[in-house]
Amino acid sequence: MASRLTSLTLLLLLAGVRAFSDLNDTNHNSTTESWQGEYEEYILEEEISTEVSIQQHTKDSSTLLKISSTIETANTASEPTTQPFIQSTTQPITEPTTEPTTQPTTEPTTQPTTVPFCLGPDTSCSDLESQSAESKLGEALMDFSVKLYHAFSAMKKVETNMAFSPFSIASLLTQVLLGAGDSTKRNLESLLSYPEDFTCVHQALKAFTSKGFTSFSQIFHSPDLAIRDTFVNASQNLYGSSPAVLGNDSDVNTELINSWVAKKTNHKITQLLDSLPSDTCLVFLNAVYLNAKWKKTFDPKRTRLEPFYLKSSVIKAFMMSSKKYPVAHFTDPTLKAKVGQLQLSHNLSLVILVPQNTKYHLEDLEQALSPTVFKAVMKKLEMTKFHPTLLTLPRIKVTSKQDMLTVMENLKFFDFVYDLNLCGMTEDTDLQVSAMQHQTTLELTESGVEAAAATAVSVARNLLVFDVQQPFLFLIWDQQHKFPVFMGRVYDPRI
Repeated sequence: MASRLTSLTLLLLLAGVRAFSDLNDTNHNSTTESWQGEYEEYILEEEISTEVSIQQHTKDSSTLLKISSTIETANTASEPTTQPFIQSTTQPITEPTTEPTTQPTTEPTTQPTTVPFCLGPDTSCSDLESQSAESKLGEALMDFSVKLYHAFSAMKKVETNMAFSPFSIASLLTQVLLGAGDSTKRNLESLLSYPEDFTCVHQALKAFTSKGFTSFSQIFHSPDLAIRDTFVNASQNLYGSSPAVLGNDSDVNTELINSWVAKKTNHKITQLLDSLPSDTCLVFLNAVYLNAKWKKTFDPKRTRLEPFYLKSSVIKAFMMSSKKYPVAHFTDPTLKAKVGQLQLSHNLSLVILVPQNTKYHLEDLEQALSPTVFKAVMKKLEMTKFHPTLLTLPRIKVTSKQDMLTVMENLKFFDFVYDLNLCGMTEDTDLQVSAMQHQTTLELTESGVEAAAATAVSVARNLLVFDVQQPFLFLIWDQQHKFPVFMGRVYDPRI
């Protein structure tokens, strides 16, 4: 049975121009008109490009973030001229006067407006730190995955299928972290469950490679957006990619981005964007592609329609089966669920958590699932041996789309909308995320199966049984680095 996963590309779009905040030009003899001319020239200044490519993980996972910026311009024509734009820092020269001076001469109290100092990307990583970095990243991804699962679930109707790629989402947010400053940096670290100042995370993420899945990142930018050289260099060194410059035609830009996504996802996603705002100036993309097969194939002749038990009804679904399929499985008392692991190629596996019988429901399992419980379950599964098992499993095809801004707010992360600080990437300060989408399509099926004949299966008395005949939670697990590449649930396998 071939395993195909498609998780849409993570995409971040920033639009707008830089707000001119420092009015203290040394040329204080400039008139209001010449200042406005310099302002217009200032905001159209440099053109630097950046691109990032993360060489890792899964099939096609895509999150769309559109970020727009606002600009506040100074309307000097209506301002009184008694307050100069420039305050001298030297002692003012006073003219003789016949009236006594009642107030002492003091320095101006108004301080010049300055842009806060911002450190560039810090990617330092000692040999000692790098040894534990991959383990820390794996632990963080497990925490983040469970948090994301609950946030996605809260946005969905109870009895619906869903799928997402925590790795793809984390990859994009980690790329944003590279240029984040102050509170945004701290908030992203907290959201991703990273240790504070986890500078080794980029090197660790780069090491999470597999022949079964790959991850690609790319930065597109408008010609008039200045990106810091330090960010460009860090991205190039970490991800080995070069930036691509967008043109002035939004239709051409849309086609450019869709073509990139289609190429990186093996044409599983051919049109990520319908259109691109004309004022878009920065685009982050992350595409994750999975290509894995069952380590032991299923016989298509054994696929047949069998009962699948929903909460209040019974449906018929195509179920794959094998009399002696190698499965590592056990029943977890905390989740009141059967936990099973099926091996895929390239050191990947499919993990299924299904209520232990029809008296229990998937909602109960989800509520009991915490990062601590999840880690304990996966640790026990790692030590469980594979045994020949009578396996019954539905063919899976799940397509899920979600507004990620609502997910981020559900996770108490508001920076994308209210207080985004990317000072390590660009000097533009008035940036705000206007939209963020994540879409995933997952399919697990035997190659070429269109129909199947019903066949009888005889069960030996000493044969273990693992049947998946009611709604279940699943994940594609990286057995080497110990983190979930994809995660989701199936309520109705017919959809």
